[in-house]
Amino acid sequence: MERFFGIALAGGAVLLVDQRLWVVAARVAAEGLALLFCLRGKPYVAPVAVLAAALLAVSGHANGVGAQFADVLHVLSAAMWGGGILALAWLRPPDGWNSAEARVLLERFGRVALIAFGITALTGVLRATESLNGVTDLWTTNYGVVLLLKAFGVLLMLGLSALWRRGSPVAGWDAGAGAFVVGLTALLATFPPPA
Repeated sequence: MERFFGIALAGGAVLLVDQRLWVVAARVAAEGLALLFCLRGKPYVAPVAVLAAALLAVSGHANGVGAQFADVLHVLSAAMWGGGILALAWLRPPDGWNSAEARVLLERFGRVALIAFGITALTGVLRATESLNGVTDLWTTNYGVVLLLKAFGVLLMLGLSALWRRGSPVAGWDAGAGAFVVGLTALLATFPPPA
């Protein structure tokens, strides 16, 4: 976790140099506090990390309270789904993912993941329809091309997750696809929406 918080803090600090906004400063402060709590082994990491993620969404392209709320839901639900996949992929069950204990773990996460994925997909589609002028923007604008690649990455994650639940050893591939989607999300934030 320390690496992820460190990367987030570094990225936020670079953004703060460029954009001196209170919401970016608050996000960087929350990321720094989350990193500090993580390094010290304090139990308060999750609430501060959720605050940092919510502030990240509020500081994005969304205009208006409704769009910002949708972005916050999108980021937090994606973090639950993708973060859960990443966390599980780092585990190495002694008897593999087909063991009884691992199957129970996957089933428990699967219920949460399904809801988180549904919210992520719904809010993502809503934000895309607000950000794009039409379907052709998906292949005629930089924003649209990256968004389309992100959508394909999410579908790849969904397929890999389904294979993983059926016992295929694709945990690392699923986590890798999740990291690819996160990278595309960061790239997407650098392009202004066409609408």
